[in-house]
Amino acid sequence: MLFRRTTAMLCALMALALAARGATDGEIPFDTPGPVIEIPEDALPPGELDVLKVRSSDPAMNRAFGLARASLPAALSATEKKYGFFSPSLALYVAVRVDDPDKRIEFVWVDNIRRKGKGFTGKLASQPRFMPGKRLRAPIDFLNPQIADWAVQARDGRYYGYFTTRARLKRIEEPLASELRALLVDPPVPQLWQ
Repeated sequence: MLFRRTTAMLCALMALALAARGATDGEIPFDTPGPVIEIPEDALPPGELDVLKVRSSDPAMNRAFGLARASLPAALSATEKKYGFFSPSLALYVAVRVDDPDKRIEFVWVDNIRRKGKGFTGKLASQPRFMPGKRLRAPIDFLNPQIADWAVQARDGRYYGYFTTRARLKRIEEPLASELRALLVDPPVPQLWQ
C-alpha cells in the first residue's frame, strides 16, 4: 500500500513538473513512430524477443532507456516471487500503442505485475491519457519489449530505477527537483544486482 501511494505521488509530481514546463502531451517527442513492435501471440518467449527500440530527440532519454533496459533482467529476476508473481515493490514503465493521430505511443506505469503466458499483466499505476476505457488500476497486458523503465522500492521507502525520471531532473525546477531526487536511491541499481 505504501508503494502504491508513493508511486502515485511520484507520478503526480512528474505530471506537475511536465505541466510546469508547458508540455502538451506529457512526454518528450520521439522522432520515430514509436518503440512498440507489433508482436503476434505466437511470438518467441519474452526473453528472446528484440529489445525495445526507442529513439528520442533527447540524448539523456536515450541513455535512460538504454540503462533501464540493460538492468531490466536483474530487476525482474530479483523481484520475481512464486507462481509468476512479482514483488509489490516493482513497477514497470510500459510503452503502449494508442489510436491517437498525434500520439502513437503512451507510456504508463504498471504495478501488481505477474507473468501471463509469454508476457505480463498488471494494473495501471498512472492515469492513461490516450487509452479510452482504461483508468487508474485497470488491468493491462504487455510484453517484455514494451518495458521502457522500471522502479523498485527500497526498504527505506526510496526507489531504485526510475531512469527516465532521473534523466528529466535537470529540466525540473526547484523545489520539485529536490523532492524527486530525495525519493531516488543513488546508484539506481542495487550493488547486489550488478
